[in-house]
Amino acid sequence: MMDELRVSLAPRLSSVRSLAQMVEGFGDANELPEQKIYMINLALDELITNTVSYGLQGVEQPQIEITVKVDDAAVVLTVVDNGRRFDPTQDTGPDLSSDIDDRPVGGLGLHLIKSFADRMKYEYVDGKNRLTLEHDLVRAGG
Repeated sequence: MMDELRVSLAPRLSSVRSLAQMVEGFGDANELPEQKIYMINLALDELITNTVSYGLQGVEQPQIEITVKVDDAAVVLTVVDNGRRFDPTQDTGPDLSSDIDDRPVGGLGLHLIKSFADRMKYEYVDGKNRLTLEHDLVRAGG
């Protein structure tokens, strides 16, 4: 059992697919419920896509660091990047009322990530965005 997965990603959208496979492997190794693995990959897909598309534009040496770890009670996902400051926890929620073509891009994904995560914390430390998502695990018999 490996209790932590650390990945430094190239800031490209194509990184998402290989990361998803690593997360699936990590999930299998730790016998995580498929639903949790799916939710983590969904969050990573959205967060990395947003970071690559918006946050890292014009950044000299863009970096994205992903950590997924399992403790007794939760799967903890941390995403750190050196892109422009963006606190997704401050997002007021998606515009669900206007026509889909008029909505701003990206809000819905963040809304989903927030609704799936049991806890979500954002910090801006040393010029880096650090977002931590926790997904509680309910272990059988525990």
